Amino acid sequence: MKKYTSITLSAQCILFFLLISYEQHLSTASENAANKMYIVYMGERKHSDPSLVVDSHHNVLATVLGTSKETAADSIIYHYKHGFSGFATRLTDSQAKMMAEMPGVVDVIPKMVHKLYTTRSWDYLGLSFSYAANNPYPKSNMGDGIIVGVIDTGIWPESKSFSDQGLGPIPSRWKGACVGGDQFNSSHCNRKLIGARWHNKGVEGEINTTVAMEYFSPRDANGHGTHTASTAVGSLVQDVSFNGLALGTARGGAPRARLAVYKACWNLPGKSGRCTNVDVLKAVDEAIHDGVDVLSLSLGGAASPMASKQDIWLLQAVAKGITVVCAAGNDGPRQNTVDNIAPWIISVAASTMDRSFPSPIMLGNNRTIMGQSTFTGHKETGFRDLGCPGDFTDASSCNCEDIVPDSGMKGKVVLCFASASSDAVINQAIQGVGNIKSSGGIGAIIAIYPTQLIPYYDWQSIIVDYDVGTQIFSYTRSSRKPMVKLNPTKTLVGKPLSTKIADFSSRGPSILSPGILKPDVAAPGVNVLAAFVPKEKKLYQSFAFDSGTSMACPHVSGIVALLKALHPSWSPAAIRSALATTASTTDPFGEPIFTVEEPQMVANPFHFGSGIVNPNRAADPGLIYDMGMTDYVQYLCSIVPSFSADCSSKKHSILNLNLPSITIPNLRGSVTITRTVTNVGPVDSAYVASIEHPLGVKVGVKPLKLAFNSTVKTLSFIVTLSSNHKAIGGYYFGRLSWSNGIHKTKVKYDVVSAALMNNEYQKKDKQVHKDSSSDALTNKQNGSQDESKANGKSKQVEFDVISVKLDGDYTNEEETLVDGISVDLEGEDTGEEETPTQEPPQEQAYSIAASRPKRNIRKPQRFTDMVAYALPMVEECVPTAYKEAKRHSESVEWQNAIDEEMKSLHKNDT
Repeated sequence: MKKYTSITLSAQCILFFLLISYEQHLSTASENAANKMYIVYMGERKHSDPSLVVDSHHNVLATVLGTSKETAADSIIYHYKHGFSGFATRLTDSQAKMMAEMPGVVDVIPKMVHKLYTTRSWDYLGLSFSYAANNPYPKSNMGDGIIVGVIDTGIWPESKSFSDQGLGPIPSRWKGACVGGDQFNSSHCNRKLIGARWHNKGVEGEINTTVAMEYFSPRDANGHGTHTASTAVGSLVQDVSFNGLALGTARGGAPRARLAVYKACWNLPGKSGRCTNVDVLKAVDEAIHDGVDVLSLSLGGAASPMASKQDIWLLQAVAKGITVVCAAGNDGPRQNTVDNIAPWIISVAASTMDRSFPSPIMLGNNRTIMGQSTFTGHKETGFRDLGCPGDFTDASSCNCEDIVPDSGMKGKVVLCFASASSDAVINQAIQGVGNIKSSGGIGAIIAIYPTQLIPYYDWQSIIVDYDVGTQIFSYTRSSRKPMVKLNPTKTLVGKPLSTKIADFSSRGPSILSPGILKPDVAAPGVNVLAAFVPKEKKLYQSFAFDSGTSMACPHVSGIVALLKALHPSWSPAAIRSALATTASTTDPFGEPIFTVEEPQMVANPFHFGSGIVNPNRAADPGLIYDMGMTDYVQYLCSIVPSFSADCSSKKHSILNLNLPSITIPNLRGSVTITRTVTNVGPVDSAYVASIEHPLGVKVGVKPLKLAFNSTVKTLSFIVTLSSNHKAIGGYYFGRLSWSNGIHKTKVKYDVVSAALMNNEYQKKDKQVHKDSSSDALTNKQNGSQDESKANGKSKQVEFDVISVKLDGDYTNEEETLVDGISVDLEGEDTGEEETPTQEPPQEQAYSIAASRPKRNIRKPQRFTDMVAYALPMVEECVPTAYKEAKRHSESVEWQNAIDEEMKSLHKNDT
């Protein structure tokens, strides 16, 4: 394995990488414009002494401001002096332009706000104490000695998840500090929580503790930081449940690892958990200085050029050997939304796990339907009246967000429909459901897409999907006196529950860097129970459920801590490779992984990267694809080949970056790439290649056999991909595996997904193109085809994903368009078909149907079908449908079509 050495990045290299951002962030406003906060980024440090770095900041700022160095020093908000050189200050627009032209200044970046994106999850991933002999816990001592830095909303130090019972001394290499403040002092740190800092100068004038609860200290007022920290490295807490739900032992992935907290995200009035790049960069700089081994950041700024600038700062941490793990983003299920896309970052998608909280709903016709709830009561409601809000009040719709307090709902169970399209819409729905409760309602049945638990724990609110909601709605219309009985919630775990990729989890490919497969891997991120800021003086209120890629990220951070403890010499790239090449593309029971979206589909690498992380296999990957700073510099060179002499000395290709995946954005004819693997398994090992071919793409490998011994530890191979397609544009997926037969690093995956860019999917029987023999290879190579045995054992290591996008326009004449639907509003079946050009997400479809509760409406297939037929005919549905379509659609044509319908309706006084 290659030795990991730090090779400093030239300021010019970083400058040109930043220039690929398509935004012009320096304003051309007048010189009299108000001061704004900027980060002045000066690249690598020119001095090893931090005081000299600080002095250089004073010099350049004094020149721009036309003041003395002393005055300039007072104007600096933060110095970045450990991993790199730079500072934060306030400048006018003209001063910012002048600063950008100063010698030694790489870039001037305006302040940017980032968003924040258990008892069962670790057992689901295979880290169970019941089978400890088969997982990394014993040899890694559960991560003891590894320091994980978490940049988030702070910490609730009194949580039992941060107890230091049984831990030894703090690692001697630790250079951090425990910085006090509001209701926090150095005594709150211990041998578990070894460091805590807080950085708020990026939002200092915006914090208002009387409007939004907050502490000027590392103490967490939000709960997000406490949740993520305990998920990554929380100590063992026995018999934790949420008032009976999800009973088990709460713990982090690396329970004996040490924790360093950097609070850079704050509650602002009307904005929960906001983090500026000014504060996040300061936290990264301090973490580098303090000596963390892993950095966990459950935050991002969406997939934007400005957000990609943060990736450069994180590269400075990677240069120090720190593994950086980030959330992939919560902007799914739309494609091209993945965040944290740099190849030196591990970006994590969110999946479900094998746990649910079923709540039986018994209708008056003796039919029982299952919903989901976190109701912690233990009594059934008995049979109660059931209906939409309009059945008990003057409400005109079944939309949850439109519900207002009304005594007519007292003693009733109310059915309503909601959308989980955004946090704002969810909050409106929660407020509406709260109005049912405050009006004396016994409970609520909430049909929501995508399905998402509503946080009511002492009141019976049951979640169902739109399909089930429509069935219940139909019952209320067909029964003279609809009744329902709501039963207590149970906890169900195990095989009956399939794994899915969450609807909110951001999807690839990356627009800014399509040649890099993102996300990298997936981990549990739905309904994760972990430590939280206590709401009451009860144990269960000190633990809470939360969902997001923010919850998936610390799962991987905890696993990385275990791998660092097992393999301290591994580079961040080696750890990333071990995670990727051993991830599972099926669930723990061998079943396919699907997506939560409409239509549901088999997940592909743009949903989960290389698959669901498998910590047990990652501990012993056999082969790794390693990289160092030289490789990352070459990656930057591949973006702008002519920017420096170092890059022009040879041709650089992003395709040859030594990643555990191959992603070719535009395959024209054939292409040949090179990869290098390092043997980290048995010294004398031989691996044989096998291939799953992408649809219509031939793949050749040379050589077909890799033999390692005591003197040969690293070998390279060549992959040639040739397309048989003529004019098809889309991504097709395959896999290259290196095996010596000890055990498979992947569960059998028989279907290679073909994800066309128009979202049409090939049938399964046409997706399988697998051939492990040399006859199917385009380049027949000399060498043994036999399975080689080493020390009586064999092992398989998979080169996880081959993703190929074929260049050209999609011209398949047999493409199946969206099915139309029939809507009967007045007892007449139209039978017409609708073929919209592009669909916004299916949201509030059934709430539109519910707006006319007494009419017979056949179940629609797509949101666009419902809107297309309901808009001209159901006047009370128009405002909601119009608002939702305008908010979510990316299609100008679709918006124009809606506008025309609106004009027509107004013209005809409908």
